[in-house]
Amino acid sequence: MGYEAIENRVVLITGGSTGIGYGIAKTFIEAGAKVAITGRDKDNLEKAKESLSSDVLSINADVAQVELASSTVDSVINKYGKLDILVNNAGEAIQKPFSKSTIEDFDFVFNTNVRGLFAQTQASIPEIKKNQGNIIVIGSSLGMRPMPMYGVYSASKAAVIMFTQLWAKDLAPDIRVNSISPGGVDTPLWEKVIGKEKKEETLGFVRDRHLLKKLGNPEEIGRAALYLATEDWLTGSNIVIDGGLFYSI
Repeated sequence: MGYEAIENRVVLITGGSTGIGYGIAKTFIEAGAKVAITGRDKDNLEKAKESLSSDVLSINADVAQVELASSTVDSVINKYGKLDILVNNAGEAIQKPFSKSTIEDFDFVFNTNVRGLFAQTQASIPEIKKNQGNIIVIGSSLGMRPMPMYGVYSASKAAVIMFTQLWAKDLAPDIRVNSISPGGVDTPLWEKVIGKEKKEETLGFVRDRHLLKKLGNPEEIGRAALYLATEDWLTGSNIVIDGGLFYSI
């Protein structure tokens, strides 16, 4: 199926104002989709809307606040009349040895990456089912390999990869569900997790762990998401786009 299948389809992207989410939004808009993005930071949402398209629906919502999941879907339907595709992108991470991680660390990461993702997906399923749409989940190579310095994050991404497979089986044949597992992608999240002072040193180390000796960029993940959204014989798949990181960790 060609990319013309995305024209006028309505896509909701969580965490779509920066990083990978922004790259996915940009790719879908260029392909002709109608896009809604969520984000916690109003300034980032406004900047993203100005940069992407005046027609973008920006929703100030934190997926960790699970009570907002249904109203987020309602906002999309009120704007565009339907919802065809959900891209679960919003995520959090911490850098800390797994043995020293606390329950507060666990809650911080899992409330967004797992609990929030679960709630937003469940709230979106009825509308997506009406339109024979699909769901895309952003996982991680670290969800398939243990990485103790990012242990809580790795565990959360392992969970959402499993969620993808469970939803794919449960919702077939009405809704396709697939995931993407990126490696290191250069996004603002790095600075938030490790701090501005250590960012360049850490990114250099991470870059060298990839077989291709380079980091990914958000639009590369966007193109993968577009493929999953338009290829109608794929479900339950986890596409690894990580510059070879999987094989070196």
